[in-house]
Amino acid sequence: MTASTKVALLFASSLVMWFGCGPSYPDCFNDTHCKSRNEYCVNGKCAQCRDDSQCNMADACSICNSGRCGKRPGCCSTDADCPNGRCWKVEGKPWGECGAQCDANHPCPPGYRCNAQGVCEPDVECGPNAPCPNGYTCVNGKCIAGCALKPVLFDYNESRIRLDQQDTMNANADCIKSRGQSVRIEGHCDERGTEEYNMALGERRVDGSKRYLVNAGVSSGSLSGISYGEEKPACSDSGESCWAQNRRAEFIAQ
Repeated sequence: MTASTKVALLFASSLVMWFGCGPSYPDCFNDTHCKSRNEYCVNGKCAQCRDDSQCNMADACSICNSGRCGKRPGCCSTDADCPNGRCWKVEGKPWGECGAQCDANHPCPPGYRCNAQGVCEPDVECGPNAPCPNGYTCVNGKCIAGCALKPVLFDYNESRIRLDQQDTMNANADCIKSRGQSVRIEGHCDERGTEEYNMALGERRVDGSKRYLVNAGVSSGSLSGISYGEEKPACSDSGESCWAQNRRAEFIAQ
């Protein structure tokens, strides 16, 4: 056997041993050498993926990047992927992109407006630190002209709404409905009569006012009442002109 034949046989034997045992991880010739680790042969090395299809198919944002599965930059599937904004659907794509909560193409829901930071905030023009101008009342964040709850007066020993007080009651009903707030009705009496009688009369005035408002379309669930009898007079003098001011019901927004 010549020397060249011996070299050829030795080379052939080495190839048999190499292909028979296979390369050492992470080296590879094909996917079979990486299968035990659930990986793929990419450019002679075992890697987590070769293309996007080998990453998490349940997540549209999952892609293969240099043999490793990761997230598509700026991609999102839910709002939870965008802690400081919203996940907006990309037309024609199975994924979304993180953006601000709102912008020109993504308006806020009714009752909210988009501020300069792209965040939806209550669409209000008034509040505790932003009073309305004179002649306006703040109702649910809006300045409403002339909406104020006013007291109504009663005849002596009466709990029925007087004809000359009905316009005030109608205006109160409209104001309560526009405010969308709860209202406490307070019943008051003049000083004549016993304390017990005036407490009961004040309750009847509360009930009469409540019935009128409910008939005018105010939700009964938004109304409550209390009688003060003669305990809280609006006028402390004696005589009919003063007593007339004390026979009243007041309406307090809650």
